[in-house]
Amino acid sequence: MTILNTAKRALQFFRIGLAAKKLQRTQNETERLLAKQALAGLFADARGITMKVGQLFAGNDGTTPFQELVEGIEPLPLKIIIPLLETGLGQKTKSVFRSIDKAIAAASLGQVHLAELKNGDKVAVKIRYPDISAAVDAELRLVGLMPGVGPVNRWGFDLDAYKKSLRDNMHRELDYRSEAQRQDYFGRTVQVPGLKVPGVYRDLCSERVLVQSRAEGVLIDKAGDWSEQDRLAIGQTLMMTLFKSLFVAGEVHGDPHPGNVFYSHDENGQPLVTLLDYGCTVSIAEPRRMALLKLIVGCRERNPTKPLDCFAALGFDSKKLTPISGSLPALCQILFRPFLLNHAFSPEQWQLGKEVNDLLGDYRWWFRSAGPSDLFLLMRAFQGLIQQLQQLDVRLPWWMILQQAVGPKLIREAMAYELPAIEHEPTVMTLSFDQQATLLCVRVTEGGEQRVSVKMPAEAVLDLEHLIPEDVLSRIISSGTIDLKQLGESIRANGIIPQQLFVFEDGRKTYKVWLE
Repeated sequence: MTILNTAKRALQFFRIGLAAKKLQRTQNETERLLAKQALAGLFADARGITMKVGQLFAGNDGTTPFQELVEGIEPLPLKIIIPLLETGLGQKTKSVFRSIDKAIAAASLGQVHLAELKNGDKVAVKIRYPDISAAVDAELRLVGLMPGVGPVNRWGFDLDAYKKSLRDNMHRELDYRSEAQRQDYFGRTVQVPGLKVPGVYRDLCSERVLVQSRAEGVLIDKAGDWSEQDRLAIGQTLMMTLFKSLFVAGEVHGDPHPGNVFYSHDENGQPLVTLLDYGCTVSIAEPRRMALLKLIVGCRERNPTKPLDCFAALGFDSKKLTPISGSLPALCQILFRPFLLNHAFSPEQWQLGKEVNDLLGDYRWWFRSAGPSDLFLLMRAFQGLIQQLQQLDVRLPWWMILQQAVGPKLIREAMAYELPAIEHEPTVMTLSFDQQATLLCVRVTEGGEQRVSVKMPAEAVLDLEHLIPEDVLSRIISSGTIDLKQLGESIRANGIIPQQLFVFEDGRKTYKVWLE
């Protein structure tokens, strides 16, 4: 039976792969919609891990038919669910519930029913699908067979660690007792104005059943039509929740797809965010939390903090980071840009992928492969926040909200936190933030008189070739005295540090470019 289950899941994977390829090749909009519908249907039929991948599409796509994976697929009928519920409860439903309705939502591992307890409490009951555990085990066996190809193989990703992280997380998601415990902890420790975490009825929860207080509201596509004041309040609640859960509670909600958040108004008319589904969370130990906060503040203040030490404390492989250690301060300036501003940040102006590529080139894969296996869940939480802010069409001051979420005492503790010592070669350049150049300077003189003097952010040096006028650039290249490509590689390897980059004599004009 195990072999048969694995074969069935493999066939579903194969069909989904074919449908995804067809979607990529399709240009006609009508055909693309039909291809999306077919792909969404395959995801929905598969449930389990496969459906979770489909929900990631919904998080990025925001439109039907992938949205159907967020709002729910066709649930199983009550006649099938009631025996499962009674087995999970260890008693008859009539002894616990006054009523139980048809399912309101069907998700990847289970489905949700509205019900009323004997004492009159309105609740939501999540029931695990029959045989879903065997289906997930079959999928995990398939994941274990994945080869290391492309960037995964070339840049040395620890694929086994990623597989183990996925396996551990999925097994934890299948146990609703674990989810109830984490949901209860999250509700007690993440206290944020405007946030509601449904309470759990621990005495009614089991491996296959989770009973929680009923939540109501609309999804983000409807909340996007609310007033600007309400949307700003929602955005602030979402951001405060992520920051407080990460840095204070150490337990981050790792599944931010739109179906897990309800939006409503409380009895006073204030916006209310209800966060659902705590099956997928990522635990961040205190030393890692302190290292990340120290890294963000150090980057913002350009103080003597060394990024390499912080990344190592976060779980990165320090030996893999040493070839790009000189670029780490500049990389942090890109990664943490929302925290570096004193005003509201606009994600639309953040070309993260391009800027990281401009800085590291192919070595961006080296950086990613050095990261711990649970980092993708944390990144997913941040990506989910950015997508939500974009859908709400709001801009918020990240640094100010971070300060509110964690408080000045925790920031001081992070700055005083002593990072574990790491071993590295004496020749490796471990730059601190205060050693990085702040300005790229250009001066043009003619006949000994200054004609042009320009100063810009030091990071602009990564785009130096595009900053130089085309006619001057062509003369620099034809002179053969300055290798701009080699200069760029040197900066990437050794960091954006104060130095003279080049002096170019062009007739009566002299071009001097340096970092300070």
